[in-house]
Amino acid sequence: MSLRTSRFGVDLRSQSQSDDFIVAWLRSGSSTITFNGRSVDLEPGVPVILPSEPYDLHHRDIGLNFVHLDRPFVTSLVGDDTFSFEPLERPTADGMAVWRDTVRRLSSTWLQVDTPLTATVRRDVAETFADAALRAFPRRSTWRAAVTGSGPEHQRLRRALDYVQAHAREPIGTPEIAAAAGLSPRGLQQSLRRHLDQTPGELLRSVRLDGALHELRRAERDETSVADIARGWGFGHLGRFSAAYRSRFGELPSDTLRTRSRR
Repeated sequence: MSLRTSRFGVDLRSQSQSDDFIVAWLRSGSSTITFNGRSVDLEPGVPVILPSEPYDLHHRDIGLNFVHLDRPFVTSLVGDDTFSFEPLERPTADGMAVWRDTVRRLSSTWLQVDTPLTATVRRDVAETFADAALRAFPRRSTWRAAVTGSGPEHQRLRRALDYVQAHAREPIGTPEIAAAAGLSPRGLQQSLRRHLDQTPGELLRSVRLDGALHELRRAERDETSVADIARGWGFGHLGRFSAAYRSRFGELPSDTLRTRSRR
């Protein structure tokens, strides 16, 4: 992990790419990031994850803060080598608070030069920053990436997927997902079946199972339980949750939690 600040007092256009996960937020000036046909103007003080793939940037007299998180380190915490963030998306309000609090509390510790940090402290700080990023920023959805078109239907379906990712912990269903996407319930069902071969219920359950998996992989056994995590992700019946989890991931949720506790 590294923290840095950049200052460019010029009009700069360039292309960039990094193997790290980079969280960036604007302190001054203006900056536009163009990626995959989409341009995003960075907002002062609002952190985003920069794209991992090549992107174009246009800085105009800017000051930027960066936190670089080592990709293998983050994916090892998640337990998924294919994990990635959804680039250039704003954090949730709660996520913003978590990220800002982490930066406020730990940046000075990481950057102090008079007292070198032990390996244990460095690991703890890096893991805290990585956990804050995982809580703050949306993850790249395999379903979202599968919707490759650019027409109105594809855009509405992506809105549905984004809504499910952001609200999977809440008591939502087909009506709420369809309304967020600007579709009728029937239109949502048809669109999901056509592009992802799923029903709204199957999509929601899959996202919730993925969320439970990631949380179990990060949890400490003496601080939480499978039942707590299942309830947090909307599964009211522990037996059915365990069966669905085992069918999806090939092991019981208790096995995932036990494996994490032995690390």
